[in-house]
Amino acid sequence: MLTAAFCLPMLEAAALNVLAIGDSMTEEYAHEVTFSAPDSDRFNANVRSWSELLRIHRPTEVTLGPYENQGGAYGDLRGGGHEYNFGIPGTNVLNWVNLLGGSGSGDPLGFLYPVTKEALQDEIFLTPVVVIALGANDLKQEYNDLFNDTEAPNYFNQLRNRLNSIHDWVRANRGVRPPKIVVCTLPDVGATPQISGTYNVPAKQASTRAKIAAFNQSLVTWAATKNPPPTIARLDLLTDRVFDQVPFQINGTVFTLSGSMENPPTQVFCKDGFHASTVAQAYIANEIIGALNTAMGTSIRKFSDREILRNLLGLNPDQPYLAWIAAAGFTGSEMDADPDRDGLPNLVEYLLGTSPSTYSQPFSGRFAPGQSLHWPTNATGLRFGTLVPEESSDLQNWTPVPAIRTTFHADGSVSVVPASGASESFVRLKAGPRP
Repeated sequence: MLTAAFCLPMLEAAALNVLAIGDSMTEEYAHEVTFSAPDSDRFNANVRSWSELLRIHRPTEVTLGPYENQGGAYGDLRGGGHEYNFGIPGTNVLNWVNLLGGSGSGDPLGFLYPVTKEALQDEIFLTPVVVIALGANDLKQEYNDLFNDTEAPNYFNQLRNRLNSIHDWVRANRGVRPPKIVVCTLPDVGATPQISGTYNVPAKQASTRAKIAAFNQSLVTWAATKNPPPTIARLDLLTDRVFDQVPFQINGTVFTLSGSMENPPTQVFCKDGFHASTVAQAYIANEIIGALNTAMGTSIRKFSDREILRNLLGLNPDQPYLAWIAAAGFTGSEMDADPDRDGLPNLVEYLLGTSPSTYSQPFSGRFAPGQSLHWPTNATGLRFGTLVPEESSDLQNWTPVPAIRTTFHADGSVSVVPASGASESFVRLKAGPRP
């Protein structure tokens, strides 16, 4: 009797095909060297857009199609780049309404609208999901009026209606097999140095920000009225972070918003002070990835903060700790080392705000019924790492102390109490760098 065994290769899931309709925020920065290339090397971009980040770092999970290096290779408004990427610099929502509606006579590039629309109609059949990322240029063009309360009363309604018409065109173009759609909220351009440097009256900045936030919320409400509803990608969360997190930082690595014409990796915006640099584009990518996963049921990996720092920006994610330990006189000392032999490893000392060179006993009180255990924290250190109180009744199985029994005090210190009725409880602090 002859038997034969066959080993078949395991088939990997194909990368998700995505088509994008957008502007210069979506186009490959390799073709946008006026702002994406440093002054010292004006023809080679050193920052990347979200479409490029996905190609470089998630090539087996998601794709915007084959890549064409040669500018003008497609013979339409695409400047090159990914086949399914219709990120067209300078376009606003009305330009796209005209392009899709076949009415380009009043637009400078209108003569290329028909061939671009034809290409889009062809490519959309190859992609099960479409990302619509438009509107930043509309806000930029209208910002003076928004800031001075002189915009047309129906401005935002008209903008939403135009986005709706683009959405509906995409839905209708594949007949009985329409693609899933991701619609991006509008990043608030008032957060960019280019805009905020001119429009810098705090009260007016706040009121303009409120208008744009209300519009973005109206997009979420609008999406829920559609059948089926598009998935919303919240790009406005990035500009909210720029407004509210001062300084802008990732795991303790501090970034500037702008200022250098060299597009350094620690700058949030490109040298023009308007376009998102690689670090900001990574968070744009994460919002879009999350929306794609929701829409398609996929599991495309988002970029972790440490991956952004190390792999996308070429920075050492441990640099905040390394700078602190060097300033303390122990250059290169490991996070788990304890040079002062007080039982607190270096990382814990950094997070507590104690010195690695001086014996410390920063804890007060007891983890016992009717009492609490209390310790200080270092806000700067906690940007880099986490300090989680865990409890156990047997020193074997540890779980985080619930929030209801954890108190964060105004001075940054923390205290915990044991569970009511616990006969014997132990507590420890679990420290580690942020992911």
